[in-house]
Amino acid sequence: MKKIILLTLIFISLGCSNSEINDFTNTINDSLNNMYEKPKYIDNNPIKVGLYQKGKLVKDYSVKYQDRTDIAVYDIYYTNEEKLDSTNIKTNWNKYYKNYENIDDYKIGFYVSFTANNKEYENLLLNPQNQHKLHPYLYLYLYDGVHQTGKYSHLTMNDIKDNTIYTTIKLYMHLKSNEITSPITFSVFTYKDENDFIDGKYHGNSIYTIQISKK
Repeated sequence: MKKIILLTLIFISLGCSNSEINDFTNTINDSLNNMYEKPKYIDNNPIKVGLYQKGKLVKDYSVKYQDRTDIAVYDIYYTNEEKLDSTNIKTNWNKYYKNYENIDDYKIGFYVSFTANNKEYENLLLNPQNQHKLHPYLYLYLYDGVHQTGKYSHLTMNDIKDNTIYTTIKLYMHLKSNEITSPITFSVFTYKDENDFIDGKYHGNSIYTIQISKK
């Protein structure tokens, strides 16, 4: 900015007209704006993703909202097929993962939103750290059905490794389920880095969304 002012003063001292000075200033400003403008977002993510129960693609449905109850458990696979040949998590994961090349940099994330007690709640879940963010209403528990051995329990941040895969997620209704007055919007998506998000929300194409209504 100081350079623009200095150059403008030089133009004035040289007797340039106001229109010439304005044109010069506008040119400099346009150049600075272009210099700092963020590159256009290009989504090259090839992954299709879906939510499954017993090998079938989950679609919008209704369920009783009840305290201290698992209202849903979903498996996540890189496909949108209506019905799978197997219900085995590891078999399905490996089968559909191998349909793609060079996707190791992509990760799985989730987004949940609903209205309770006249307030909007939402949670962008990229790891177990935010699993209780929707307290006291809804808890989100992640599982790795490919690598977990022994007791099959939900993941904590201490469990996360470079090869951890979120193959399964459980929606646990904790308390005050009667205060939830809207359907629960639930999405699974795959992302690569922070460029896939705007204002804390995913804006890529690799996403699958359902509505869970109160029965």
